[in-house]
Amino acid sequence: MKHLVSIVSAFFAHFSRILFVIPLLLLFVLNAQLFASPFGNKLIVSIVQLDEDSEHYAYVPAFDLKVGESGEILRWFTKENSAIVARAAVISVENNLAKIAFEPFVGLEQKAFPVPTLYPQKGDEVIFRSFNDRAFLIAPTQDIYEKIKDAYPDVTWLHPDLLAAYLMDVGHNSPVRGDFRKVCTQYAAGIVYVVNLNEGQALDCQTFSLIKKDYITGRAPIEERMLPFFSRIGSNNQEWFSYIINDVTTRDYYLYFDALLKGEITDEDATFFGRITKYFTKQIRDIF
Repeated sequence: MKHLVSIVSAFFAHFSRILFVIPLLLLFVLNAQLFASPFGNKLIVSIVQLDEDSEHYAYVPAFDLKVGESGEILRWFTKENSAIVARAAVISVENNLAKIAFEPFVGLEQKAFPVPTLYPQKGDEVIFRSFNDRAFLIAPTQDIYEKIKDAYPDVTWLHPDLLAAYLMDVGHNSPVRGDFRKVCTQYAAGIVYVVNLNEGQALDCQTFSLIKKDYITGRAPIEERMLPFFSRIGSNNQEWFSYIINDVTTRDYYLYFDALLKGEITDEDATFFGRITKYFTKQIRDIF
């Protein structure tokens, strides 16, 4: 009888531990789902090898990294103190290793303090997709903007008003890749989602490499398309987009962003003198 009691007691003790563990597992799963991003979850890897050109390239475990994904290289000085050493981007994936290129990180630049000269080294952490749950959404109309937002409820969408205000502040008539890089760094966004022709393209904010593509948008009628993109700045956002020297590309949302994503529009095209230079260069080519 005592033996039976001990068996029953052991069973209930074991069963109670199971009941205690199950909620923890459920909590872990729910948290994983809660912080999941449709554009890729956070990934932390260590530099396992430096390239021959150690000031510019290194290698990390590839896992599911794609060419064009960007991240930050972090160095731990103590258990409590760390610093961002550089910004990195994947340039190739081969034999389970991802080759990364890096450049100085200027996102936290403070002119009042000296900038330390640090190069990535073996053992440094590389953090990818830290902010892939935060994105800017560029669309031609409010209806399409809301449609994309509803399709990705787990993403924190930063309103395009922030980008429009930034462009007005720096005096750019239209957004170029450099503008997206700066505003994404300023607002800690990892993705810029651009409605382009008949598809939506989620792009890495720093490299403009394609992360994900979908076909849930449809094309907005010509008369409803806003320039340079939907925002709540008001009707003036149609005017400050117009160029002194116009061409067909800048008169339509879809034509402009298709050209921008193809690399046909450079950062210099956002400035007055850049547009003038491009205009006269085109004239010379037409003559000769």
